[in-house]
Amino acid sequence: MQVRIIGIKKGETKNKKVFFNYYGLKDFSDYDRANAECKGQEPIDAFSYTDYNLEIGDLVDFQYQPGFQGKATLSNIVMIEPAGNPYEAKEEKKTAK
Repeated sequence: MQVRIIGIKKGETKNKKVFFNYYGLKDFSDYDRANAECKGQEPIDAFSYTDYNLEIGDLVDFQYQPGFQGKATLSNIVMIEPAGNPYEAKEEKKTAK
């Protein structure tokens, strides 16, 4: 599922294990659009012990696998399009003048 990253929270469990919560926006599913009135995008979050080195604005693919009691668990995040440096485009415009 394609997700635009809008937030990342890095924390530590009571056992001192580092974790990450990845927050993003995704398009509504075809099912949602067919059965409801949908506007904008849907927020989503995913928990992981893996640091995927993401940045705000990255477009990624959240990949899941069955986990505890068959519940979908994040298994990987694949980069689709890095956000890049938003200041680069502004600098290029200034030097082009």
